[in-house]
Amino acid sequence: MIDKYPKLTLKDIPLLSELNVEDFRQITALSKLIRVQKNDFIFHEGDEFKGLYIVLKGAVKIFKISKEGKEFILHFITPPNIFGDVPLFTGGECPADVQALEDSMLLFVPKNEFLNLLENNPKLSSKIMSGFAFRLKSLSIKAAGLSLTEVINRLAGYIVSELDKSGNTNLPEPFIRLTISVATLASYLGTISETISRALKKLRDSKIIRIHRKTIFILDIKRLHDLAH
Repeated sequence: MIDKYPKLTLKDIPLLSELNVEDFRQITALSKLIRVQKNDFIFHEGDEFKGLYIVLKGAVKIFKISKEGKEFILHFITPPNIFGDVPLFTGGECPADVQALEDSMLLFVPKNEFLNLLENNPKLSSKIMSGFAFRLKSLSIKAAGLSLTEVINRLAGYIVSELDKSGNTNLPEPFIRLTISVATLASYLGTISETISRALKKLRDSKIIRIHRKTIFILDIKRLHDLAH
């Protein structure tokens, strides 16, 4: 999957956006690569927090299970994005379950070594905290969007976001590939599968998209952007 995101670099991660080449060198020197298979759990809610992860290839989901047994998806993480960073600063155990949606490669940054690096490098620490503030802001914007927009607008926003990551925007017929199920997408967008199916049908009937198996082709990118904003 990393090939789907050719324009993205580690600097596109809000937490790391202020770092320079030397900063990245210091972080990667204490990190290690981890390969996980589809459906493997990286950690469970309540596990001891051991460090943060950067997705280099593949995709993972962060979710919680309600008392009634319903899955509530908090985030999808695709390359190159980070997860597990919140407990680094707040302390405590892992706040949710994390599971691989496909075979993935992760860069693991151990908590103790990373905190020692920050303690001994005030400039790096300041850059990380600045990046953390950017991350919190982006999460707040997303939460507001989920409560204020209709499902079709959320879906259009998701498609636009995935298209921006794909590098396919300037093709004659831009497209994205759905690597998750409709049920998973529905949970992520805060609705149910039937509603997502109807929203996809409406976009298709309006000649904004066409769908072939797991691929969504964008026929009218301007109208899609209008719906997404």
